[in-house]
Amino acid sequence: MKLLAISHGLVLGGAKLSTLEFLELLKDRVEVKVLTCDNAVNSFTQGLRNLGLEVYKVTCLRKLNYPIMLYNPSVEKLVKWADIIWITDIEFTIAYQIKKIKKNIPIVAHLHSYALVCPWWGAYYSFRETCTRRCSIRRIIQCKLGINNELSKVGYLNKRKACIYNGASFLKGPLDYTRWRQLVGDVVDNIDGFIAVSNSLWKIHVAHIPHLGNKPHVIIKNPSVMPLKYISPKPHEAYGNYIVYASGENPLKGPHVLLKAWVAVSKELKDLKLYMIRCKDTWVERQAKKLALKNIIFTDYVPPKEYYELMYRAHAVVMPSLWPEPFGRIPIEANRLGVPAIVSDTGGLPEIIISGTTGFIFKRGDPGDLITKISKVFDLNFERQRIIDSSFEVVNPSKSLNQLLDFFRDITSSSKG
Repeated sequence: MKLLAISHGLVLGGAKLSTLEFLELLKDRVEVKVLTCDNAVNSFTQGLRNLGLEVYKVTCLRKLNYPIMLYNPSVEKLVKWADIIWITDIEFTIAYQIKKIKKNIPIVAHLHSYALVCPWWGAYYSFRETCTRRCSIRRIIQCKLGINNELSKVGYLNKRKACIYNGASFLKGPLDYTRWRQLVGDVVDNIDGFIAVSNSLWKIHVAHIPHLGNKPHVIIKNPSVMPLKYISPKPHEAYGNYIVYASGENPLKGPHVLLKAWVAVSKELKDLKLYMIRCKDTWVERQAKKLALKNIIFTDYVPPKEYYELMYRAHAVVMPSLWPEPFGRIPIEANRLGVPAIVSDTGGLPEIIISGTTGFIFKRGDPGDLITKISKVFDLNFERQRIIDSSFEVVNPSKSLNQLLDFFRDITSSSKG
């Protein structure tokens, strides 16, 4: 099988890390070439070079944060060489070009986000509920108004900015929606199969685009083996007296929910510390100061080796997301190192945590329930090795690879048929 993987590489987020992990697993099983952007970040291109893959670059533009990969003769050669095309993330628009070059070549798209069904990618309506209805101009205006009001409540926006943004929403909402519809349009009709990283993610996509359910699809969890490149966990390594939040300042990740919980946790467990990564000098730190919270260490970006070492020695990792998290890379990475994870009950998060064995699941947006689960982590004697073993039962890299290859073969066979 000749596989052309298309991956923009403009940022090195969770989707791109998962792509690199899959490529490492695939390179010894099939013939792989990679098409990426000429302005991809160095960390991504270095990752590709480390794998020894053939990499080709094209000029890329950005529209509404979507990578638009521009056609050139090398793209045509690669498409004609390949047996199957794998769109690894949000490079959906290239499907139009590919079908013009080689109409019958199968295209598979990997879904790591809501970019295909939501103009602002969140699928979390007004910051209040998971969005399961197709977007419209009226809906996006209402959604943006709700978002601005919620951001004002949590301290992300001041009231003046919230009012300005609310006024702008009546113009920007329809504009964003129209541009988004023009961009993604009927791209689904040019894609032959879909891979979703969680059942939750797929159900939300089908709720927005019902005929998507008729397309060949498969649920494949991300391999999530990156921490093991930096850390060799020891079964009896003691946990440190701190917990880690590693999701940054994005309000969708629920840092303010954790801060509310910390008011009580810090009083009950006076020596316990909280690390909040990528939150230094942000609204999150300002909110903590308003609440007069102590024992919180705010950091900027932490390099991978230091990051995984910090995670490895933590007593727990907390991911209090509000939006329907597509997968949840941070919790499973913690579990790979034998560290329990506390996650909210939204999106794909409950699909990767075994409550009481690899961590706990709390009610989304509920600081009281989060307080209870943090306390339980310290009451229950977690076993590092048991967490590690269980994490591989839930998310097994070999199984994910075989599922991916089987799906590629099925799609290719169907195309030939």
